[in-house]
Amino acid sequence: MRTPVFSKCLLVIAKSARILARMCVDIGYDVVAIDCYADADTRQMARQVFKVESLDWADVSPALLAVRQSGTVYGILYGSGLEAFPETLQYLQSHSRLFGNSAEVFRKVQDKPYFFGLMAELGVAHPPVSFVASSPGDGWIFKPCRSEGGVGIGRHRAAAGVDGYWQRFVDGQAMSVLFISFVDRVQVIGFNRQWCAAPGPAGHFLFGGIASHAELPAAVRSQLTDAVNKLSAAYQLRGLNTLDFMAAASGAYVLEINPRISASAQLYGRELLLRHLAAFGGTEVSGTKVSGEPLAYQIVYAAKNLEIDADVDWPDWVVDRPVAGSIVGVGQPICSIIAGGKNSRQVAEQLLQRQAIVQTLLKLGC
Repeated sequence: MRTPVFSKCLLVIAKSARILARMCVDIGYDVVAIDCYADADTRQMARQVFKVESLDWADVSPALLAVRQSGTVYGILYGSGLEAFPETLQYLQSHSRLFGNSAEVFRKVQDKPYFFGLMAELGVAHPPVSFVASSPGDGWIFKPCRSEGGVGIGRHRAAAGVDGYWQRFVDGQAMSVLFISFVDRVQVIGFNRQWCAAPGPAGHFLFGGIASHAELPAAVRSQLTDAVNKLSAAYQLRGLNTLDFMAAASGAYVLEINPRISASAQLYGRELLLRHLAAFGGTEVSGTKVSGEPLAYQIVYAAKNLEIDADVDWPDWVVDRPVAGSIVGVGQPICSIIAGGKNSRQVAEQLLQRQAIVQTLLKLGC
């Protein structure tokens, strides 16, 4: 593993920053975190953790001021949650070096009319979309333009004032491809299978989990790799990004790009962040490895309101652990599970086993 050529402390910011903090610590960096949960494991890993109400700049700016007063941070990594607060990314970019796509690129990707027009121009297959105010009819779903993790997606019109569009529902398997964009090339890291949380108050399309090293026909892999290369070049993406798509009997259909580090990044080994940093000139990457072990990450949502007891003995494969005394409302995330195995079947079996253990541990009932 190569020694980084810049400071050993990075600021990570996301709705939940645990994944980013873990990736930094795994390659020997100190980390300061700003997020909305300040989970127990994030607090354990980070030099400092600042819990904020939201990622709106009004909430983030006092935390950033405290970070700057407490010591020197030479770079910022960001994850999910800034989709609804692009102005925060603009301010962050003006305060420190950003090891991620620029605020300008981030905003451009969020421009959905442009995005779907670009895909049509590039010959990238995607489901039909409509930007009319009311539903085009049965078989369409509403998607907010600025959202993450499936929040706000549904079969009925969203709340008034939500900027969004309609997309034709595709019956198939939700998937993603994780890739790194460099100045002169794109490297596909892996394909992933995704699933939604069980239907409930949080909504049917809420992100439930993701499994790495998904199997796909060679022709589909080639199609998606071509799409990744075309879109990466068009947006001039840098670093780790993901492209979401639906794999159906009739082919693969691109849904969106997430121009940031996403949940799947934690499933491909301890050195992956070095490659991300290399895309911005932060380190060398010769000899770094990507894990070939199938892994999965699944969020456990609360089926009822609960308070986290102080005597909960968390297994080491539970992450995003809430601190004792936390109140978790129905439909909100409690914690997450990491599972592994020799193949996808073993991973799925271990996920089910570990989910049952957590449900028993927290007395969730089912």
